[in-house]
Amino acid sequence: MKRGISWVVVMILISSLLLAPGLFAQIKQDPKTKLDSIEGTVQSIDKAKMTMVVREKGTSNLDYTVIYSDKTIYTYRNDPAKAEDVKDGVRVVVLGTADGATKLNAARIDIRAK
Repeated sequence: MKRGISWVVVMILISSLLLAPGLFAQIKQDPKTKLDSIEGTVQSIDKAKMTMVVREKGTSNLDYTVIYSDKTIYTYRNDPAKAEDVKDGVRVVVLGTADGATKLNAARIDIRAK
């Protein structure tokens, strides 16, 4: 009986460690522009709602909702680009203003790799 309880406790601890990155989600601030930033891969785009989901670089479960507008500037490695260049699977750096722990209003989306 004690062995069964110990196994359950160990599994709960392991599960909580795997989920921990999501608990500490924090959008970083770009030192040059003083804008909030995230870097990751586009998981999905909803053109009707003008949102996209970006999975943070180096994680497998930390997603951010990026809200873009007609005023959002698009660049490809710091050169001018178009909104149509942003697609699922593309790596991006998003600069803007944080709206909570996992939302970002995008002022600029820089495409890093197509």
